[in-house]
Amino acid sequence: MSSSFTHRCLKMLLAGTALAGSVQVSTAAPTRHKHHASTHRTAKPSTAPVPAAAPVAMMAPRPAPAPVMARSQPEEIAVTGRSQRTRQPGGGLMRVEVEPKAIQTVTHDFIAKLAPSVNVQQVMAMMPSVNVAQADPFGLYTGQLNVRGFDTSEVGWLLDGAPLNDIGGGQFYANEVLESENLESVSLQPGSVDINSPVISASAGLTAMTMSNPSHHFGGVMDVSFGSFDTFRQFLRLNSGDIGNSGVRAMFAFSHTKGNNWRGPGQAEKYHYDFKLVKDFRNGSHTGLTVAYNNQTNDFYLAPNLSQWRNAGYSTNYAADYAGPNSAGTNYYRLHVNPFENVIAVIPTHVVITPKLTLEDSVYFWHGIGNGTGASVVNNSNAYLGTQKVALALNGAQSALAFSPSNQEQFRTGNTLSLHYRPDHHHDISLGWWYEYANLYQYSPYGVVNQQTGIPNNVWGTTDLITTSSGQPYRSRDFLSLTQVNMLFIGDTMKYFNDRLNIVVGFKEAMVTRRMYNYTPGTQYNRNLHTPEPLPQVGISWNFNKRHQIYIAGNTNFKAPANTSLVDYISPTTGKASQLGGPSAPEYSIEEELGYRYNGDLLIGSISFFNYNLTNRQQSLTYYGPGNAVYSQTVNAGGQTTRGVDIQLGTRPWHHLRPYVTFEYLHATIDNNLRVGNDLLPTKGKIAIRSPQEQAGLGLDYDDGSFWFSGQIKYVGKQYSTFMNDNSVPQYITNQVGLGYRFKNAGFMKSPQIQLNMTNLTGAKFRNGVYGFQNNANAVRGVYGTMIAASGSPSYYLNPPFSAMVTLSTGF
Repeated sequence: MSSSFTHRCLKMLLAGTALAGSVQVSTAAPTRHKHHASTHRTAKPSTAPVPAAAPVAMMAPRPAPAPVMARSQPEEIAVTGRSQRTRQPGGGLMRVEVEPKAIQTVTHDFIAKLAPSVNVQQVMAMMPSVNVAQADPFGLYTGQLNVRGFDTSEVGWLLDGAPLNDIGGGQFYANEVLESENLESVSLQPGSVDINSPVISASAGLTAMTMSNPSHHFGGVMDVSFGSFDTFRQFLRLNSGDIGNSGVRAMFAFSHTKGNNWRGPGQAEKYHYDFKLVKDFRNGSHTGLTVAYNNQTNDFYLAPNLSQWRNAGYSTNYAADYAGPNSAGTNYYRLHVNPFENVIAVIPTHVVITPKLTLEDSVYFWHGIGNGTGASVVNNSNAYLGTQKVALALNGAQSALAFSPSNQEQFRTGNTLSLHYRPDHHHDISLGWWYEYANLYQYSPYGVVNQQTGIPNNVWGTTDLITTSSGQPYRSRDFLSLTQVNMLFIGDTMKYFNDRLNIVVGFKEAMVTRRMYNYTPGTQYNRNLHTPEPLPQVGISWNFNKRHQIYIAGNTNFKAPANTSLVDYISPTTGKASQLGGPSAPEYSIEEELGYRYNGDLLIGSISFFNYNLTNRQQSLTYYGPGNAVYSQTVNAGGQTTRGVDIQLGTRPWHHLRPYVTFEYLHATIDNNLRVGNDLLPTKGKIAIRSPQEQAGLGLDYDDGSFWFSGQIKYVGKQYSTFMNDNSVPQYITNQVGLGYRFKNAGFMKSPQIQLNMTNLTGAKFRNGVYGFQNNANAVRGVYGTMIAASGSPSYYLNPPFSAMVTLSTGF
């Protein structure tokens, strides 16, 4: 199935889908986060879970308005006993889905039985399409998540309808979003994006997170956790209940988590606040406010290459002791820090104008500020500000150890507005517009370090900075990007033959304009890039009866070029350009799906066959520079073909048991040879990086209302870390277990509970993911006959050792 043929067919025959009610090397600049293959730092929530008490007919419902505030969402607290919310199929790892596309959902039933500190990546690890490399056991760090071989920057991420991806490069940081106690559900659409979803980095699909609604009754939840590596956590959630007859209810939650790094020196500390308000009107309209705030400072882990892994294993890390103001001193762990603060707010509104006409409006705001840091020795003999040779103010010294943060401050604000018209039972016609304006300022100063102790004066990199002798800030990069997005969309959901046939078509036109301003001397001051993308979609399903459904879907998605592709980068030690910016092409994917679902009294299951054709595949590359400072590039890997199948099976409660089984077969190949200098690297036909051919998972949940047990095992096949397939992560197995007991109410305490969560019960030590990939780890002869030297050594995530956390919790 060729890309051009499929593209022509979709352009001619598809009209898109409004599936509501579901969920050239670029830059060389330091990254904000080190534990993500990216340069720097967006999900339509799914519908409320279908009750599991009886079989549900697989008839696709008309889109539900504002599902993040749906009245049907259960209002139970995480520590309650068995209920509709805690009786989901497969222990909460599956949900009955009806839309004509692949959807994989994890509900709060499963989430509540994990360690409460986990982040959303860890929550999603058992999904068939997902491969997660965890950086730590308790969710304080972002690891690497891949969906059918695509990384997080190629997946759109939403919280209650607000985008979370970094507007510059599309990256997503799972540890900064939402606490698990407030996470109602997570839905992944691998390969498809709703036409009204406000995302521009979603060539591989969409992930939707829903914050739990406040309860109609006054009360709350509190818990405290103690875990391995001196990890300590406190959490408190307060629900106002219905405030008089106003139709208003709200909740506020606070958590604090702190723990030591599991290998090497350092720690992580996190303060997080969640708030949600809902206002219901008598005619069915409703509005509200969702806010999530996070303030966190982490000491980094060093990701080893293969040689370091073989020689030092889990001992590989930054230095615990300061070695002095020299190149060895740059490895001191106090110089490798990640402070970041961010807040997101969204106001989702559903207005009933007439019984046939409704309006959906979602206004959002996102702000983030912080950095990822490294260190280097600056020297007056080779100091350049852009192309200008400069003298540095080093208090009379010729050289000094300097702190080198990669700072950014980002503002995003936007609005998604749509009208839904239902002229009759068979149609739901939608028309809408998404607009966003984003301001992203990125700069890399050099900070003052105490030369005796090696401790930076200011880890945020905003004060105590090194300047030139004339007083100018000394920076290795300094640029501002302004991004405007306009997206128009139209769709129609049609139902025939007593709702057995469901056809969803639609079309959206995304228009992304970037304006780049580079303040570094000797660079091109301004570059602009306008990216228009027509994106048709279609989905068709047929319900044989309430148990059997088949569907077929065609989707087109894209990822806008990274903002850094427009930036010239000049070395601060040579004054020479190491990258010249220029226009870059967007990543474009065409995806087809064929699926079958079964919804029985006991067993539910799904199977989805998929095929992708990609052009201008954008790969986020992370690598270490001098002083183990982290740098990033965006690599255009050309074309790619990805094919495979996902399978999920789970049961409803049977003698208190709910097993879950999942499997994925994935065949992802590179379609072309990659240019290296004047030759071509023979990569055509090679397996794409981070794309294990097989994955399989097994889960088991037992819950009798008092005692519960939840265990999962996942197998991940071999995955390559170079385009030439000459370095790889071997196959491995992960495991985790949770068990707990709910006591009877006592005084003000409702369903007090004690639970124990454990991961890596065998204590196995292995590499569990690709941190930074390379073109080729060994020298290879090019297509034109020249020897192409090794591009470098890939680096890897390491699987955390045995870890345990005990949590005491109660409702009140």
